[in-house]
Amino acid sequence: MAAIDFNRMIERLNDLIALDYDAVGAYEAAINRIDVESLRMSLRGFQQDHERHIRDLSGVVTRLGGTPRTKPDAKGFILKGFTAVTAMMGNEAALQAMRGNETLTNRTYRMALDEDWSDEARVIIQRNFEDEQRHLAFIETALRNRIWEQGPTVQQ
Repeated sequence: MAAIDFNRMIERLNDLIALDYDAVGAYEAAINRIDVESLRMSLRGFQQDHERHIRDLSGVVTRLGGTPRTKPDAKGFILKGFTAVTAMMGNEAALQAMRGNETLTNRTYRMALDEDWSDEARVIIQRNFEDEQRHLAFIETALRNRIWEQGPTVQQ
């Protein structure tokens, strides 16, 4: 195994942090426009997972001597805006936008696992990837079962 490049590791961890910031914003945009309470609660839980990812990855960056990202990048603002506009078209459109977002996070975390990491970073990245798989599976099932047609809606 090659020696670990800590500067490269910090850079890649900060890329993952930016991705999770993007996801937090996209979930907020979707949650604000979904009118099925059970669905909103599930998405809020997924948003909290992304917030935990940020905290956990930021801790690793700090321990490696780096400075963790503290906000999304420009792509995140675009992603949040796209999700918000799409979500205005209803629950199904909001879930479709979130499926696209979660497909991206799944692919990014899966690719990250192919890189050289410290043991601590690898454990966190693996756990985050498992969260992403769970998020995507839920959203795909919700779309397939048209969950928004089955539950009571909330007044917004």
